[in-house]
Amino acid sequence: MPMAIKSLFIINKSGGLVYQRDFLPSTNTKMSSNEYLILAGTLHGVIAIASQLTPKALQISNQGSSSTGAAVGAAGEAAVPSMPYGSPEHTIPYIPGLAPPVDNKAPGRAMGSYLAPDYFSESFPSWNRSGLKSVVMDECSLFVYQSLTGVKFILLSTNQTTSNAAQHIAENLLRKIYCIYSDYVMKNPFYSADMLIRSEPFDKRLQALVASL
Repeated sequence: MPMAIKSLFIINKSGGLVYQRDFLPSTNTKMSSNEYLILAGTLHGVIAIASQLTPKALQISNQGSSSTGAAVGAAGEAAVPSMPYGSPEHTIPYIPGLAPPVDNKAPGRAMGSYLAPDYFSESFPSWNRSGLKSVVMDECSLFVYQSLTGVKFILLSTNQTTSNAAQHIAENLLRKIYCIYSDYVMKNPFYSADMLIRSEPFDKRLQALVASL
């Protein structure tokens, strides 16, 4: 199922907007930078509230399935539990082909780089096991991918559906965006966490990934 990507937002764990990019021209007046910051803070708050509204039965199920990996942080708060690969309800199937052509990609590198022919090649556990994952709106759909460190990748798609197929495609695409973010942003020695992302290699690789859809 093809997906036309409208926009991408990257929000840090504190709710600050560190990256925003439009991939399709908007028919409405473009928002100001201040409005984007307000929108990012609102989305961060909604996601946080939604995570507290997870049904009690699902919370107990999550705690039981991750009891072997639970930990307590230094300040006494519960740390993010580990995600067992054997939980099929939280495993996202790998969808091949959501990547630029191999000829346009840098060769794979060792030492943990994600720069492989298709970034990854197997199913993976969803780190967002509670809270907001997708929303259908009048003109688009919104998909949320949250990393273990609390960084949120929010994708706006022209498809007005959040079916399982659309959710799996979005999860695969957002995880590949996360792979690019890890390689081109977090491995940049001049980048500090929570700074605005201004990286030409990241922009080019992101554009190539979206253009390949």
